[in-house]
Amino acid sequence: MRTALIVLSTGLLLAGCKRETQEAVAQAKGAAADAERAAKQAAAQAQNAADQAKSAADDAAARARAAADQAKSAADEAAAKARAAADDAAARARGAAASASDSARHELDNASQSMRELTAGDQVQGIVVGSGGTVLDVRPESGPVQTIRTDDRTRWILRGAAAGRDGFPIGSTVRVTYIVKNGQKVATQVEAISR
Repeated sequence: MRTALIVLSTGLLLAGCKRETQEAVAQAKGAAADAERAAKQAAAQAQNAADQAKSAADDAAARARAAADQAKSAADEAAAKARAAADDAAARARGAAASASDSARHELDNASQSMRELTAGDQVQGIVVGSGGTVLDVRPESGPVQTIRTDDRTRWILRGAAAGRDGFPIGSTVRVTYIVKNGQKVATQVEAISR
């Protein structure tokens, strides 16, 4: 009877943890999709601004050329200077438009990288072999020791309840759920596992 209760409660606990993990992954993927949409929208706005700047520069250059042509009859030298100034202004405007376009492309690349990182999360189960201020070293049953960062948003679960980091000494068996942020594994939840 007692064994059946332990098996039943373990199954319910694992189902709850799996659901929380799935919800967290779903929320992270939703946030990443929102970030990617925002980046695409910002890129489109930047591209639109760059196109408008280029159009305005081309307009200004055309007007300057027209003025230069009118002034040519009075002074060929003044017209040449105006043309040179117009071409210089157009070149600077084109450079600014290209820079804005590059910046928009860079933002889109960053959003895509963030999306790839958010979906790169996973879990590792093993024994705590090292612990520092914001680092947890876990040795899985197979493979090398994995170093996972922790932060103030990491949840610590001990015997099914919220706990503090001090409840996870070296030698504890844990299951760590993590995401990848800036190329580093960051724990979202550390849960003590009974052996």
